[in-house]
Amino acid sequence: MKKIITLLLIICFFNTSALAVSFDTSIDANIRKDYNVETTEENLPKLPNVVPTATEEIKEPPINVKATGKVYTLRGGTKITLVSRRNLSDRMPKGSTISFSCKNGFLTKEETIIPEGTIFKGRITDSHPPQLTGNGGLIELMIDEIYFNGVMSKIETKICLANSKRVFFSDIKGKRKYWKNFANATRPGRRIFSATQSAATAMSAIPVINLLSFVPLLGGAVIYTVNAVSAPVIAIFTKGGSIALPAGTEFEIKIKGDTIIKG
Repeated sequence: MKKIITLLLIICFFNTSALAVSFDTSIDANIRKDYNVETTEENLPKLPNVVPTATEEIKEPPINVKATGKVYTLRGGTKITLVSRRNLSDRMPKGSTISFSCKNGFLTKEETIIPEGTIFKGRITDSHPPQLTGNGGLIELMIDEIYFNGVMSKIETKICLANSKRVFFSDIKGKRKYWKNFANATRPGRRIFSATQSAATAMSAIPVINLLSFVPLLGGAVIYTVNAVSAPVIAIFTKGGSIALPAGTEFEIKIKGDTIIKG
């Protein structure tokens, strides 16, 4: 009986394979008939000309496109208010380009108006995030290009104000927090000493126990002294304030000496 069943299974297997081959051949024949796969490569329709998508750099449109070909003079000492066009932070790397737009128009020496919206550009020449010893972050910024009538000219400027705060040597500094961090480091000792003072006062009102009222006060004084001595060391290992100036922050710059620009 087992031999008969085995023989039937073998016959079914070969019949199934033959049917599969036959079915596959019929499909190939239909494909050749309907789609003419023997067509040469030259006769095949061309694929559509699809350009791969990519993120393109967005170029700033020129404020004015009609250059006069003339030269103009920016008076030395002229103060100009600019508005940043991107976020700035002390974590931006050296060499990052920053663009600004002129908030208000101003006059050249030839009485030509440099209009509102004129583009200025600069770059970060140095930067670092907040550091130990309570040192704040740093952005050293140089604004040295003006785009007048679409023509770029090099200029020398000094940054006077950033976000209404005075700037020295074009360095925008984060807050130095050493003494604030020092005060925070001594806070636990002060709290404990204050609590022991309250405990000593409460104990002094109770007969017999008042003889021991000095114990918590002495313990609090020791803890406060240890905390005060260690606070300068703790403050050394704390950081200062960071710098984050959003787009739209106002800067005031001053032109260094009479400067020739094109436009």
